[in-house]
Amino acid sequence: MKNSTKPKRYDLDLSATFYPYMTSKKAQSLFCVSATLSDKVDKEKLCKAVNEVMDRFPTYKVRLKKGYSKYYLEENFKKVLVFEWNNRPQTPINTKLTNGYQFRLSYEDKRVYLEMFHALTDANGAMKLLLATLRRYRELTGISFEGNCDILTAKESVPAAELEDSFVANYKPIPLSKLNLKSMAGGAPFRVTGELSEHYHIVSVECESAKLLEKSRAMGVSLTAYISAITARAMANSAKKRDGKLKRPLALMIPVNLRNLFESVTAHNFITFVRIVLDEKDCESLDVCAKSCAKQLAEKVNKEDMQRFIATTVRAQRNLLFRIVPLPVKWLLMRFGRLFMKSRQTIIISNLGNIKVPAELGVESLSLYLNVSKNNVHNLGIASTNGVVSLAFTNAIKNTDVPDEVLKELGC
Repeated sequence: MKNSTKPKRYDLDLSATFYPYMTSKKAQSLFCVSATLSDKVDKEKLCKAVNEVMDRFPTYKVRLKKGYSKYYLEENFKKVLVFEWNNRPQTPINTKLTNGYQFRLSYEDKRVYLEMFHALTDANGAMKLLLATLRRYRELTGISFEGNCDILTAKESVPAAELEDSFVANYKPIPLSKLNLKSMAGGAPFRVTGELSEHYHIVSVECESAKLLEKSRAMGVSLTAYISAITARAMANSAKKRDGKLKRPLALMIPVNLRNLFESVTAHNFITFVRIVLDEKDCESLDVCAKSCAKQLAEKVNKEDMQRFIATTVRAQRNLLFRIVPLPVKWLLMRFGRLFMKSRQTIIISNLGNIKVPAELGVESLSLYLNVSKNNVHNLGIASTNGVVSLAFTNAIKNTDVPDEVLKELGC
């Protein structure tokens, strides 16, 4: 029997509008947040839990629809299904199998995986859904929690601030001359190459947070800068093996959670990237490389530059021509333009930071798996909780020399 209630409609946030155009049967802009539990997963309880919390996440409880000139999100009344993990991360979501949902919840032994299409949100938003699901899952097993434990619950109402597009809410007009688009794009970087695998695969490790923090603090840099430096040097070594030297600079893209700078609680995407550029000289020693990474991060992660990025995003999407072109024409133009688009990074290194979870949740570790492509064959996701740092390389090629060298250098 069909639901007689008229489905609610939501717009994609302005930074997410291009994701549907870039989707194909073989590739989709996906990422995955994952939790390792202290005991085996009960599929039926997990399925019941996710369905009970979905009303708390209305902009994820949707299907993707086509309008006259743009894609939009429409409320989905169907049941969320739970799948067995197929060990093939970032396989495009088949919405015929997921009842139209743009995410896929899977399990394997003690692990739960939430793979999500980037058009819905970023990893910060997805992590809130995963933790809310796990909290309700534990409650269904008889475990009680004191207070909200900073985890959203099914009984809460949805604040309007979570539904806002924070790019629009924090937009301030900036003259075109100050957008500095050329420097934001950057030049062509070095890229790791190799024989493509049949499907993406993960190389990961878990480390004690205290040990890694001790090493990074000894250098006077953040954990992100420290791990970025180790990764950069591994890729520089790969370049030397291939070409004898690093012929092009490395470009490390570091996501920045704009919620921290602009006091946003949006459930939509609200991140940007800073681009760390390193040449062969920067990679001569770990100390020099780490300090260069730290310096560039400090210079680029500031509210003024982030405000410039927000202005660029909003102005691009508010272009009259972009708004009025019919969706089929826009889709063809985007797909054609993609043939000439070249990735401007060597690797993405995303650190979700330390995520506090209550002991009652029974979570031993949290992980982040990023998407990759044939041009960017390694990306690194980092997440910490309960004194454990998880580092996970998603790989598109068979050769794992770069991630292997990074994990060896970390000494985990």
